[in-house]
Amino acid sequence: MQFITVATFDTSPEAHIAMGRLQAEGVDCHLADEHLVQTDWLYSIAVGGIKLQVVPELVEKALQILARDDSQEFQEFNDNED
Repeated sequence: MQFITVATFDTSPEAHIAMGRLQAEGVDCHLADEHLVQTDWLYSIAVGGIKLQVVPELVEKALQILARDDSQEFQEFNDNED
């Protein structure tokens, strides 16, 4: 099966946050080279970072989700909590 990289990250936490955003929207995805990069950060430069990948049919949807800024929605939620 072929996968397309939709984003790259230098650190595992950033990659997992983005992966979680996609999974929450129903986009099946995985991380490539995560363990290699965690072994030694210099490998990140050599392999191009941790890659967030999806199947070709979901590339456009994944890019739209990752580009979306939902911070205002969370700010309104926090304001209502107080």
